[in-house]
Amino acid sequence: MVLIKSKPESAFNSHFFPGSLNSVFNTFFEDAGVKSNVNFFPQADIIEKGDKFEIRLALPGIKKEDVKIALEGDMLNIEGERKSEINEEKEKFVRREFSYGKFSRSFNVSNLDKSSIEAAFEHGILTVSIAKSKLEKNNIIEIK
Repeated sequence: MVLIKSKPESAFNSHFFPGSLNSVFNTFFEDAGVKSNVNFFPQADIIEKGDKFEIRLALPGIKKEDVKIALEGDMLNIEGERKSEINEEKEKFVRREFSYGKFSRSFNVSNLDKSSIEAAFEHGILTVSIAKSKLEKNNIIEIK
């Protein structure tokens, strides 16, 4: 089997004008022969849906029991761990791109109704719903 290393940007661009900060670090570590150990960082989408917001985190390969959601003041903290079930001593990896480890994401929910927070986990997607705060007309002060 022949392995071909894929680099979407040209060699000139990647060295002089890196497309992302990750490419700078990846190139440095690859050239130095050092393997970087980056913890898992789940991607998040935030969607406005009428009177609420939804935060969706992509958590493939993670069990619901391995995720913790906590509200601390105005911060909604989501943390957990993607555990590797592969025995590296038995497997001979040529390249390993799956990320494992602990993760933590925090979202400021200061202007939202914290008592309305609901969470669901389905097919590797964590969905957290939070209602918008209701501003009553009594809270608006007219300037005379």
